[in-house]
Amino acid sequence: MKNQLESTEETPNLNEKGYRFQLTDYYKKRIQEIHIEMEIKAEVFASKFRFFFIGFLVFVALLSRLGGRPVEELYYQLGGISFLLGFNIFVFFLLKKSSKEGIYYPKIKFFASFFEMTTLTGLLWYFVISSQNPTHVYSGAMSFIYFIFMSLASIRNRRSVIYFAGGIAILQYLGLMFYFYGDIKPILDNMVEYTDIIAPLLSAKGEVFKIVSIAPVSFILKAFYMAMTGFLIVYSISNANETSRKQSELIFNTEKKAILEENLRLGMELDVARQLQAMVLPNAQELKDCKDLEVAALMEAATEVGGDYYDVYPMANGSTYFAIGDVTGHGLQSGVIMMMTQCSFRSSIERGGQSLSEILNNINSVLFGNIQGRMKDSRNLTLSLFQYKEGKIYLTGQHEDFLIKRQNEPESEIIETMDLGIYIGLTDDIKSMVSEKEIEFNVGDVFLGYTDGVTEAENSKKEYYGHDRMKKKFEEIAHLPSAQIVSGLYEDLRLFIGETEVFDDISYIVVKRKS
Repeated sequence: MKNQLESTEETPNLNEKGYRFQLTDYYKKRIQEIHIEMEIKAEVFASKFRFFFIGFLVFVALLSRLGGRPVEELYYQLGGISFLLGFNIFVFFLLKKSSKEGIYYPKIKFFASFFEMTTLTGLLWYFVISSQNPTHVYSGAMSFIYFIFMSLASIRNRRSVIYFAGGIAILQYLGLMFYFYGDIKPILDNMVEYTDIIAPLLSAKGEVFKIVSIAPVSFILKAFYMAMTGFLIVYSISNANETSRKQSELIFNTEKKAILEENLRLGMELDVARQLQAMVLPNAQELKDCKDLEVAALMEAATEVGGDYYDVYPMANGSTYFAIGDVTGHGLQSGVIMMMTQCSFRSSIERGGQSLSEILNNINSVLFGNIQGRMKDSRNLTLSLFQYKEGKIYLTGQHEDFLIKRQNEPESEIIETMDLGIYIGLTDDIKSMVSEKEIEFNVGDVFLGYTDGVTEAENSKKEYYGHDRMKKKFEEIAHLPSAQIVSGLYEDLRLFIGETEVFDDISYIVVKRKS
């Protein structure tokens, strides 16, 4: 609805911008934020676990030294542990920074997993070399440590990281087994040769006991165990993620349906509110019937429909009553209050014999009783009434400041309304708070009223259109006919706003004395 003559009735479009309950990217953004938060949390836990594991390695190294191992072996072990400690301190502080800034670097997962496995492999290699005991590589205890680090990779909750860590573990551990196979084979061969000596001690009478070398089978079995461990971890995580995803989709779809239903209801409500605004606006003939005056007005309802109201009521005695106001809030309730205002204003004028202040007080009494008593609502409105009569304008009520441009003056005057009343609907009696102002209105003078949807309109940079810009434009075009003044002001406002969505009604009323 762009002016008082236009009113459309359409089926609400749920995809149209402007409905208050929009399906935005909020959920995607929140899910991403939660994802980053949990990624950081998992990596912080891994970092703390590495500190614990480093302490355990230091403890084992010291025990080995106390048990008689060479001091050089301790140095080798502490050197490797120190390298792991330095890396872990760096990652830990990087994660603290990520937690504060809400930024996570996914490559940390892969780098940390690679470093964990490689450091473990390096420590194990040093341990075997320094102890000159290759059997440590083939013991189950050492392979279990690799399983621990594969499990540590699993808390990072990414299949790619788990596959990566599992692949590194298998390659490096099998690499160690092959590397030291030449050292372990003579030991195994010697054990096979001692079968006849050991068999009587370990087997019952009549049983056959034989020691065999299973080193090749050990390669296969341990690789298989690691691969299966990684697979089961990935399956467990995938299943948990799938369950969480389905639960999230169920919640999201339920809320989506509720929002769509609310959009439909709200769209119908806004259409009713737009129609109410259009129904009570003065028609073109009423504007033409204003004696001695050239009157033009425009109202553009916002997407959410505010409560802008203006009225023009020409009288048989040659005077004309005007009203302009703005109900707080948006939607159907604001539209109903605006319609009650119009009915009360018209009925008060038609009864006759009342001053502007008395009419304003009557309107306030009706609205206060309906809004506070029946609607149980807290809305109110700014409202100014003015009357043209015999070359003068009489003004009452608090609203936005008015502008008047004298024919022979370069600048317009600001007519303040702050002291002429208070918001309508706040209290039951405003007689003592209402006053009137008398303004000379000569031929060629122009009087401008507007609502805050004009001055508070924003562009894409979040800048307000503002009172000063409107005043300057008004002074530039005040010599034009009233209709052109209104269109000129509106075009300048629209040029400023651009493609930015408007969330409050835009209204102008221009009164120019022509004779």
